[in-house]
Amino acid sequence: MKKFAVWLPFVVLLVVLLNYFGLDEYNILLMGVSPVAWFIEFVPNMNHVHLSSFVVYIVAVVFWLLIGMLLDRLIIGLKKRSVQ
Repeated sequence: MKKFAVWLPFVVLLVVLLNYFGLDEYNILLMGVSPVAWFIEFVPNMNHVHLSSFVVYIVAVVFWLLIGMLLDRLIIGLKKRSVQ
């Protein structure tokens, strides 16, 4: 099993937990890490859409997990190129 950047989803999971327990009162941290929140905030007329917080949390963690996997693949590819 290949290792991937687990620190990205770990940080997002911490943000999600903070938001879930009410410690991120204005959703500022969640807004910083959630692509769904970005979309809702910056696309006109999307601020009227009501999504479950659970959906926003899951999408945020999965998004950053995928970004971490992509970064690892890029780093591995660059290391292989530099060795050759």
